[in-house]
Amino acid sequence: MELKTLNALEVLQIHEALTIEFAASGDPISPPGVRSIDLLESAVARQLTGHGEVLKCSDPIDNVSTLLYGICCNHPFYNGNKRTALVAMLVHLDKNKRSFFDTTQKQLYDFMIEVADHRLVKTKKKHTDESERPQSDEEVAAISKWTRERVRSVKRGEKLITYRELRRILESFKYYLENPHGNSIDIVRYETVKRGLIRRREETIKKRVGNMSWPGEGHEVALNEIKTVREICRLREEDGVDSESFYNYAVVVDSFVNRYRTTLRRLAKA
Repeated sequence: MELKTLNALEVLQIHEALTIEFAASGDPISPPGVRSIDLLESAVARQLTGHGEVLKCSDPIDNVSTLLYGICCNHPFYNGNKRTALVAMLVHLDKNKRSFFDTTQKQLYDFMIEVADHRLVKTKKKHTDESERPQSDEEVAAISKWTRERVRSVKRGEKLITYRELRRILESFKYYLENPHGNSIDIVRYETVKRGLIRRREETIKKRVGNMSWPGEGHEVALNEIKTVREICRLREEDGVDSESFYNYAVVVDSFVNRYRTTLRRLAKA
């Protein structure tokens, strides 16, 4: 499988999504924004370091490890570097059909703190200054070892998302969730039609294409429900919309922010 990496714009989008998400919380990213574009580009470029077309970190786990290290330890943003690094790691793994398994949010938090404090490489020394820290290659290797023990390959297909995220996806394809009633909601589409025989005019009409369950925006959507909705809206692979196109980048980022909110909030206070 071809290795997929993140570019600087994608990392910046992750930082902006986190800034928006935490703006109204007690732990905002303040000040937000890029402290050094050179440091950001350097952190991202670590994925592509190598000789000619041969990458130094061609394995997805090694590659995501050097990205995490770069963002977390280069400090390209004024604030929120650890949070941005973690979400970037999750998105990178997802791009390469991998995900954490049997890993608690506390374990992820402790891991990120050790990476940020340069304590993941176990030595007898206390790294009181930069001259005593392990080499970056040692730290990336330690990150890779920790990650490899907890990451598994996943089959590309449906993803766990909330109803709020599904609403955003459907709206990008011009389908809308309206008229909640009981535990269900209508899926509608707006179409433009021409009226009149002599004086032709255009009108926008609402067409109900189906309905789905609706327990509330914050709940996760069952996988069979997603499959049914994609069938109703003709957004399946056989209709020309593969899973990667269906789950757009912004929704993938939001889903990880929602899923790992506890860890991200703790990192904000670290």
